[in-house]
Amino acid sequence: MRKALLFIQLILLCASGFSVGQWTEYLSYSSAQKVIVADGKVYCVASGGLFSFDKSDNSLQKLNMIEGLSDVGIAAIGYGEQSDVVVVAYDNSNLDLLYSGEVYNMSDIKRKQISGDKTIYNILVVDQVAYLSCGFGIVAVNLEKREIKDTYYIGDNAAQIRVNDMAFDGTYLYAATENGVYKADINSSNLQYFGNWEKQTSLPNADSEFDQADYFDGKVIVNYNSESTGGDALYAWDGSYWSRYLSSVNQVLDVQVSADQLVVSSGTKVEVYSAGDQLAARVNSYELNNVLVSTIAAQSAVTDDDGLLWVADAGYSLVKVSGASSEQIEPEGPASNYVFALTMNGSDLWLADGGRTSAWNNMFYTPRFQLLRGDQWEAFDKETYSDLSGFHDIVCVTVDPNDADHVFAGSWGGGVLEFQDNQFVARYNNKNSSLQTAIPSQPDEPYCRISDLKFDSNGNLWVVNSIVDEPLSVLTTSGEWESYSLSGVQSSTDVGTMVMTEDDDMWIIIPRSQNTMIVRNAESSTSKKLSVIAYYNSGSNEVYTDMTDIYSIAMDQDGAIWFGTAVGVGVYSDPEDIWDGGSFYASRPGLDEGDGLYHPLLSTQTVTAIAVDGANRKWFGTKTSGVYLISEDGTEELLHFTTDDSPLLSDEITSLTINDQTGEVFIGTSKGLISYMGTATEGNDDYSGVYAYPNPVRETYSGDIVITGLIEDTDIKITDISGNLVYKTTSLGGQATWDGKNLRGHRVATGVYLVFGNDRYGEQSFVTKILFIH
Repeated sequence: MRKALLFIQLILLCASGFSVGQWTEYLSYSSAQKVIVADGKVYCVASGGLFSFDKSDNSLQKLNMIEGLSDVGIAAIGYGEQSDVVVVAYDNSNLDLLYSGEVYNMSDIKRKQISGDKTIYNILVVDQVAYLSCGFGIVAVNLEKREIKDTYYIGDNAAQIRVNDMAFDGTYLYAATENGVYKADINSSNLQYFGNWEKQTSLPNADSEFDQADYFDGKVIVNYNSESTGGDALYAWDGSYWSRYLSSVNQVLDVQVSADQLVVSSGTKVEVYSAGDQLAARVNSYELNNVLVSTIAAQSAVTDDDGLLWVADAGYSLVKVSGASSEQIEPEGPASNYVFALTMNGSDLWLADGGRTSAWNNMFYTPRFQLLRGDQWEAFDKETYSDLSGFHDIVCVTVDPNDADHVFAGSWGGGVLEFQDNQFVARYNNKNSSLQTAIPSQPDEPYCRISDLKFDSNGNLWVVNSIVDEPLSVLTTSGEWESYSLSGVQSSTDVGTMVMTEDDDMWIIIPRSQNTMIVRNAESSTSKKLSVIAYYNSGSNEVYTDMTDIYSIAMDQDGAIWFGTAVGVGVYSDPEDIWDGGSFYASRPGLDEGDGLYHPLLSTQTVTAIAVDGANRKWFGTKTSGVYLISEDGTEELLHFTTDDSPLLSDEITSLTINDQTGEVFIGTSKGLISYMGTATEGNDDYSGVYAYPNPVRETYSGDIVITGLIEDTDIKITDISGNLVYKTTSLGGQATWDGKNLRGHRVATGVYLVFGNDRYGEQSFVTKILFIH
């Protein structure tokens, strides 16, 4: 069975092209905000970022930092036909120019110190110039020279003014701003002079906000955004007068001119107008996979030269409309980009996308949890299961260790959900279990706050139930429920996540500005309240540190309890000693920085997540500084990823988990899910499944070669066919890597190389081959 599983794993790794150090994003593209058509492709900005659809072969391509983009969070997009360039503006004012096969980054606005709003709201391209509508004014970018041409401050006396959109009528540029509409002759010798931008005082509501601008059928069209009345109004300039335009339209989210048509997106409908203001099409519903979608959420839409309508929908991603038929186009991914908790079960990844506020109240997210199995996502939510309604925020998931399709999920207020083979089984709360409600005065309105779920070694499910008299419940294998009190925990106390030791002892966090854990002894069923204090003896003095505000907890391969706090990391190396009586302190690992001083691990960071890899190394997620990989004993920083030096989506980490079979580290962030292919896997019992990949190693491959299927801490020696040593290492868990270079640092020549390995005791060994082709 082990060989079969390893063979399947090899196929998946090779087919996917995964390699050590590779980043993979797992983002949701279900909510789309903007769409444009550019040279045979449709570009769509969605919740997960940018993707393109090639109309010639119906292929989808995700465009992100892993694929060469420079940032995340897209604010605006435009297209320059003359240069065949897609202009992408990010939330932080960074700018990418996407040419065929090339991404050119312009970070000038991002780096420039400008007081006020630097957001880029829209992009207008005229010939070789992209005009960026910014929070402070207008920036003109020369697309041919790839440089900023000018900056225009067009408010009174060159004051900053937010420009929402722009239009061009062949002679004049028009700027729709927060304080009216301005125009200027594009051929003016000095557009930088604010006096050359003439405010359109004859326009109704001339001093109010206008957020859309376009030129169509000989008219400049702008949209008046009325917050006071809650309605929008389009106005058109025919060269002589401003007048109300398309008076039936009272909500405008986006206006675009494409394929000689005006396309107005109004949320619940899209209207397409031809010359002469003739209504050519109105779309207010879709039929997707034979299911009628009667309420659409169109944020943006365009037509193309083939007569197709492309809609960016907030609920259905990109929708292609051809006459009466519709087709949803969406890259594979999860249902949302909320990541609160991650759980690995074998090769299955489970994601809870609920949440809690910093005060441990509800975020009121849709009750949903998700499964990534293979490369397919499956959502468990009210769209499929009607029983998932009337509550919010699923915050934890656990899987029966004897049945991968028997799953339990905990909700912050909705109790515990049980599923078997994708079928809803039950929802447990104070009415049908030992779980208790956080609002006992309203027992008919069950509000059971579940913090965590864990199975013990006997197959019983233990449930942490917050803000109640008896915060620990168990569902036994016989189907019986029972609840327990915990020492020092009152009904007003929030109780957090837990780890369960090999002896079934439970270590449970008491969160929120406290330095407290509750430890429950499985054998005696007694519990102890533990003040979490770290002790350090420098040789000359003793230091005691309250480890306040505990966020995360994990157990390593040696049984040590590691925990993350607002003041860094602590560890109980011998957690069983808590039952011996007397003082019981944690230690704070210290990074060795070569200066002889003590540097407590991540002492300036809030550590929000911990995961342990196959080599017993620790991955730490932080609130503001990304992800760290630290050596097994906590003394050496091996890796540190942030948004500045990696494709990491956000420096705010919410959860971490690791696929021990492949080494893939899943990183939950405030902006979605991404992974990094680590070097360590779980060690095997023998060498029956050893293999190396890629094999053969071709001349086009420059990454690491991986030898996997190893026993933990395998000694590896690689020689050429004549027996000359070219490389040696020790495996990280069940995996070792080789950069393909010899001991002198040169790439090895074409030929067969022998890999010899043995376990630490010299009792088991193997030999395998790797072929290099140059």
